[in-house]
Amino acid sequence: MTKQEQLLDELVECEIRRRQLEERAAALREQLGLTKSRTTRSRHISDEGRARIAEAQRKRWAIRGGKPARQRSTPQAAALKKRWAAFHAGTGPRPGKKAEPAPVAKPKRKKVQWTPAMRKAAAERMRRVNKEMAKKKAAAA
Repeated sequence: MTKQEQLLDELVECEIRRRQLEERAAALREQLGLTKSRTTRSRHISDEGRARIAEAQRKRWAIRGGKPARQRSTPQAAALKKRWAAFHAGTGPRPGKKAEPAPVAKPKRKKVQWTPAMRKAAAERMRRVNKEMAKKKAAAA
């Protein structure tokens, strides 16, 4: 049995013991009356309740004349409105978002001309790396 298999077996045993301890603790809590038993019940509004709410809403709208409340314009609100207009027009940043610094242009990399010798060396390196990886994989299994 490998070291990894031993560790996995030990982990499984620990999980089993943990579950047994949790079950025992839950049973003790229940005996002591320390459990929190929540009964969730769904709440529904009766048709009469909905009608009363709708009538009250209609009364409120009648008092206001059926028009929505008008917000007062403050200097901050006007500035925010102006910033959003600029954003939608495509001339400004998104309001509330800090301006991002201009991206720094990366210098162009010089294109390397591969020679046959370079290709051969790279292929040899890849073969060696693949062999090493296969050995490691075989040793782990």
